[in-house]
Amino acid sequence: MHANIKSPCQAMQGVENSGMSQSKAKSRKVEVTPARPVVVSANNDGDDCQECDTAARLGLSTEQGEAVTRDASRATGHNLSLPDIEAAAKIFALLGDAGRLQLVLRCMEKPQTVGELAEASGMSQSLTSHHLRQLRDQRILASERNGRHIFYQIDDEHISRVVRDVFAHVTHD
Repeated sequence: MHANIKSPCQAMQGVENSGMSQSKAKSRKVEVTPARPVVVSANNDGDDCQECDTAARLGLSTEQGEAVTRDASRATGHNLSLPDIEAAAKIFALLGDAGRLQLVLRCMEKPQTVGELAEASGMSQSLTSHHLRQLRDQRILASERNGRHIFYQIDDEHISRVVRDVFAHVTHD
């Protein structure tokens, strides 16, 4: 790539000011100088910008996205991608709400229905269902139908450990 361009998404951003149509630009890899775009390859299906799009959703520059991915991979010993970082951030955000955290804590004790969780938490069934759907979508909770009832429980032991470790941390002197 040209020295002025650091990522495929930055190249696409340059296309916006070049006069090339967005649809035409999205079907090609481009190299952009301040003067004009130069086609590098005509078989880009848009996957090259996934990391850039994820970085933008997280409010990070491409360079910051690369840095956080590198640091997280090094710290955890896992080869992580920026979508992995985004998924982890979503889990922490979901657990950052006291109401959802209460639902998770109740489900750590035993599988429970929406009605049981709503009653115990003081939330409406509708709000409880909404929170449970979010927690299930991120694989924090799992659901299982038993007759007319759907029971919610912790999806795997990783989540229980994270929650326990956080409480051990906040109560540690």
